[in-house]
Amino acid sequence: MPIKVNQINDWVTEIVDFDCASMTAEMQEEAQEAFKLRHVLVFRDQSLTPTELKEFSKRFGPVEVPINQMYAHPECKEVLILSNEIRPDGTAVGLVDGGDGWHSDSSHLLTPAKATILQSIKNPDVGGDTIYCNMHLAFDALPEATKARILGRFGVHNVSKTINPRMTVSANRPDAKEFYEKAAKNRPSVLQPMVRTHPVTGRQSLYVSPRFTIAIDGMPDEQAQPLLDDLFEYVYDERFQYRHVWSDRDLVMWDNRCLNHKATGNLAPGDIRRMHRTVLVGDEAYYSPEGRLRS
Repeated sequence: MPIKVNQINDWVTEIVDFDCASMTAEMQEEAQEAFKLRHVLVFRDQSLTPTELKEFSKRFGPVEVPINQMYAHPECKEVLILSNEIRPDGTAVGLVDGGDGWHSDSSHLLTPAKATILQSIKNPDVGGDTIYCNMHLAFDALPEATKARILGRFGVHNVSKTINPRMTVSANRPDAKEFYEKAAKNRPSVLQPMVRTHPVTGRQSLYVSPRFTIAIDGMPDEQAQPLLDDLFEYVYDERFQYRHVWSDRDLVMWDNRCLNHKATGNLAPGDIRRMHRTVLVGDEAYYSPEGRLRS
């Protein structure tokens, strides 16, 4: 029987009456086909254990082992805890500042992420939404003169917030300052195409983000930074966005190859937001003028 879907918009699909923990081969094939056509899949009322979340994720591709192992779930090293919970001794239960700026996951790595799967465990009473920007639509909306300036160029991506003037190191994460200062010294920047060809559809998207893109390779900063600011205005444009208001036990899967996303925050003091996350290993980002797919 075909899976039931509810089209939220042209690029976001809600999968109805779907049990991720007992997904059959037929259900998996249909979900994979839906993911080719849409960039965000929303599964409601999922109660997966961390191990079940990992196993579900593996059905769609290899799963990354998070670099922040101190925030990995104790039952499963592939599952990262995102949470604002602080223990009595001052240590954090999970990654406090995850998703606090517009970005595509792992674009600061040579091989950026294919997809992210995020499961809601505990939602706050107010705030904590996630907003997605369709970077295909953002690219299509660019003036032709702007497209000409960025086609074939590479953005410089770096994980450290201390060398990104658009980002602020969170005071709520105990180890943040030390982590990002160390990352600035030990984790070199990588180059990513500013226009990325989707490896499945061949469609072009804008592939920059305020969180990770800090410069443009081969372009003086006095020219690059205003250009990046102009490009980021398209990320902020609500015409290209979908806001997901989380319910407990939601599970959302999205395509990092053509989306930016960010957590809105704005939690009330003392309120808790806890999510479990897996990330699927991707392929090297590339740009093909003809939109050709890599074999």
